[in-house]
Amino acid sequence: MRVWGGRASPAFPFFLKPRSAEGWLLQGLACREQGDLAGATQAFRKVLRLDKDHADAHLNLGSCLGLLGETDEALRHFARAAALAPRSPVVLLSQAQAFLDAGLPHRALAAADKALALAPGLVPALVLRAHALARLDHYTAARAAWRAAVAQAPEAPRVLNDAATFLMQDNRLSEAVALQQKARALAPDDRLIRRNLITVLMTEGQVEAAEAEVRAWIADIPDDAWAWRLLGDVLVRAGRFEAGRAALEKAWDLAPADDSIAVALTTTGRMGPDVPAADRILAREAEARAQGGLSVDLAYAAGKVHDDRKEWDAAFAAYSVANQTKGRLQPFDADAHDDEVAALIDTFTPALFERLRGVGSPSEVPVFVVGLPRSGTTLVEQIIASHPEAGGAGELTHFPRLEAELPWLTGDGTQAYPACVAGLRPETLAPFTAAYLETLAHFGGAGARRVVDKLPNNFLRLGLIALAFPRARVVFCQRDLADTCLSLHFQNFMGAHAYRHDLRTLGRYARASLRLKAHWETVLPLPLLTLDYAALVADPETESRRLLDFVGLSWDPAVLAFHQRRVQPVATASRWQVRQPITTRSVARWRAYESHLGPLLETLAD
Repeated sequence: MRVWGGRASPAFPFFLKPRSAEGWLLQGLACREQGDLAGATQAFRKVLRLDKDHADAHLNLGSCLGLLGETDEALRHFARAAALAPRSPVVLLSQAQAFLDAGLPHRALAAADKALALAPGLVPALVLRAHALARLDHYTAARAAWRAAVAQAPEAPRVLNDAATFLMQDNRLSEAVALQQKARALAPDDRLIRRNLITVLMTEGQVEAAEAEVRAWIADIPDDAWAWRLLGDVLVRAGRFEAGRAALEKAWDLAPADDSIAVALTTTGRMGPDVPAADRILAREAEARAQGGLSVDLAYAAGKVHDDRKEWDAAFAAYSVANQTKGRLQPFDADAHDDEVAALIDTFTPALFERLRGVGSPSEVPVFVVGLPRSGTTLVEQIIASHPEAGGAGELTHFPRLEAELPWLTGDGTQAYPACVAGLRPETLAPFTAAYLETLAHFGGAGARRVVDKLPNNFLRLGLIALAFPRARVVFCQRDLADTCLSLHFQNFMGAHAYRHDLRTLGRYARASLRLKAHWETVLPLPLLTLDYAALVADPETESRRLLDFVGLSWDPAVLAFHQRRVQPVATASRWQVRQPITTRSVARWRAYESHLGPLLETLAD
């Protein structure tokens, strides 16, 4: 079958009048090759007027419509092409991609499997199968599909890159680094592959290797703003804030319209009157307002500058613009979240824990630091990880992925979490706990008796954690709810935490977290320590001694010098704060914004 996307098609000869279906098909292929989707679409429609059963025309028209966002019509043409050519892998692959783009991963998987049945080992089908399985949260099967694709195409840089991206998200960091390095060697000029290699190196904690890679990029292309931006990110994560700020300023000089660089600059320290980059952010904010459009990134950046300069009203106004915009893009269903919390409370009972006793690992290495984001979880992790017999792994995604995949691991994927927990067996959890402990050993280093996983919203998964590691320890970080919520409302998280954009919804979410915490304190069969942020910053030594005693470590004064520690990069929003000595500056911060927080305070008081 003839389909665009292969060899370049010649331009349609000016002397040939495309009166026939075949002529219009060639016209469409030529237009598509030249990037003229409208012209290609028109030509393929003319083919179908002349021959309504022309399989190639249905296939190519569907492909063009998919690129134009006309998914429903594209799917109809793919279905007709499949009916006309039921044994064509090309048709099935196009159909699978369209299903995937339309958010129908089950149907995409079925089409990819049909293509593989006709052409075993077909790499594009393996890749589409892997993507569809990942969309379905069937990570174990997706992992196998990616490995099969790499085995079939070991010299294809983009296949290696995409497999490495999945494996990084799947917490298989060493494997991801190896694949990404190979992709980089095969395609040394591919900027996306270069960027992804730097990202995975940083994720694995190879700070020096990541910096060397990005500096080599800059040596090759000195005016590449993307490279300078990456260098800034690497340096900031490593705690080298002045150098990071200089690199980011260079990136902004090269790409002055990229407002995401402005946000990155605000992570390099306080944006006081003596910081030229801060003045530049405010100047750009004023220019954007005058032109009638303030981007989300620039609004967050300006809010941070105003906040650091104690210009409270201006700060709240800027943050409000950012939250209103993101709130429209990321709606949050507070009623559904309350139902999820209720389901967790109903599911995780003493009877369940008793019935499933023994399904997990006896390891005492894991320490889970949880709580609402911005409640001090990064600070607590850094204190523990500064102990010579401990380590910090950052915010691991193992348990969110286990939660998502559990319906597949305990059945056929149809019984949702948390109800599917009842089907847990030792053999279900054994591969997961082994891989998790391997990750902790990687980040903790040889001899680490305790390693911290500080993903804050694991407070939602403490029941699952207790089943997987019944001898683990949980530190629940607690901070004044108004302070916590204000900090959440002001934080520019990348993609999660949609509940924070609306003040009333944010208050409901915070209250639900306390309701769930009270349940865990009643039923959880593993030790849980509540650590108050205000108490910790007021008396660091007393609270740190209590913390170490709880996790089973002897006292070591090194934990109070955590801000001098440079072993592990810090990727969380608190990357600057945890490099500073402990202060009480953030206690009762909400009072400066009290006049703006009525909806939040009313909700918290209900």
